[in-house]
Amino acid sequence: MAAGPYYPRSFTILVIVAMGVLIVPLASGLVNVVHVLQGVVDTQRQFTQVSLAITRDVREVVDSVSQFQRAAGQYHLLQDKEFGPALEASFEALRTPLARLDAQLTDVPSRAILARLDDGSQALYRQLQPNTFLDGARFHALAPAFGTLHADAHSLLGQADAAVQAEQQALEATVQSTRQRLIVLGLALIPLTLVLAAVFSWMINRPIRQLKAAIRQLGQADLSPLPAITGPQDIVELGREMDWLRLRLQALEEQQTRFLRHVSHELKTPLASLREGVALLNDELAGRLNPRQRSIVGIMDQGSRDLQKRIEDLIRYGGMVHDATLPPPLPQPLAEVLASVLARQQLALDAHRIGIETQLDAATVPADRDQLETVLDNLLSNAVRFSPEGGRILVKSAVIDDVVAVWVCDEGRGIPPAEQDRVFEPFFQGAHQPASTVKGSGLGLSIVREALQAAGGHAELVAYPPWSTCFRLTWPVAK
Repeated sequence: MAAGPYYPRSFTILVIVAMGVLIVPLASGLVNVVHVLQGVVDTQRQFTQVSLAITRDVREVVDSVSQFQRAAGQYHLLQDKEFGPALEASFEALRTPLARLDAQLTDVPSRAILARLDDGSQALYRQLQPNTFLDGARFHALAPAFGTLHADAHSLLGQADAAVQAEQQALEATVQSTRQRLIVLGLALIPLTLVLAAVFSWMINRPIRQLKAAIRQLGQADLSPLPAITGPQDIVELGREMDWLRLRLQALEEQQTRFLRHVSHELKTPLASLREGVALLNDELAGRLNPRQRSIVGIMDQGSRDLQKRIEDLIRYGGMVHDATLPPPLPQPLAEVLASVLARQQLALDAHRIGIETQLDAATVPADRDQLETVLDNLLSNAVRFSPEGGRILVKSAVIDDVVAVWVCDEGRGIPPAEQDRVFEPFFQGAHQPASTVKGSGLGLSIVREALQAAGGHAELVAYPPWSTCFRLTWPVAK
């Protein structure tokens, strides 16, 4: 388990780098948007200022032409030298906005009109001869020149408005182009950010999924080598710790299995001697037995049989844990196997007046014969122990999709919800134990689970009203 070349040493650093890389395109896009909008705002402000200045100066030109003509009339028609400074002032008042407009107007038509106004005003001012007086006839002869001046001033006003309108349209086109560029930028940033997010999400979630798979494998008691974990160094170290945990669990499992085998085999030798002695007493080889003695021998025989079953459960469970494999499954006649198992349970069934109900819609089960008998024997033994006097036990089978399901249900007190997740644990004893029977070993349901897992099936506790306790077993249908 080693970190890949593209992973940093720490998972925290990986998250920080991912967040930083995702922020970069968004931040750059935001900076670009602010820069572009600032340029648009500056351009709009400059356009507004220039437009107001041009409009103000052009209107001032129109008013100055009228004042210039009025001042000239007062000076020459009234023949009063006191109006001479007013005539000069009105001419300078006309020249001033014309000079400002010369720097502001850039379009050819406006500049042509501006040049005509400049030349016409200077020529007219020279004809007015401010130091001498013109008579009425000569002054009125200048009326066409003043008319031309007025016409050029109004033409300049119209042309200036047209120029401002053209500038405004150009500004609107610039704003529209800027908006389209920002939209394109946003549309480009969205897939880029999503791609980066997907890449870093994969890099972050990949080691997490690997750890999740390793934990699930350990939770299913699968102690085979764990899948390789790649990622940041701290995640890789965690994977090594999990592999150490797997090896530790494997060692403990082997130690437990070895202990069960040794204890079971150690108990079988004295038990065989005990069974042989009880059989000799029962055969009256040591003398005739009175009824009381025969009853005691019967108790000893039943006790030795119970002890033998506990030892066989230990050996069977240890064998399944050590090598949970089965030969290829063959279709087993369920009714025949069930009859064989019920024959061994007949004395207990008769003693408690327990009835058996069968609904065998699936006639065969794809399983090993010995394992199938072991599973049914353990479940039926459990059902008999926990069933009330005169109760019933249901054995049902059916084919569901691609599995064969078998239900074994009884009418006992049921299993408390707090214990339902633990019923398949080895040596687990529930709180509701029958008072009239010998306490079990707690391995029966564990053996059932191991047998089903070895066959690729599943054993579970299910709700199946009106039955209080019901176990469902499933075997995959043989292809």
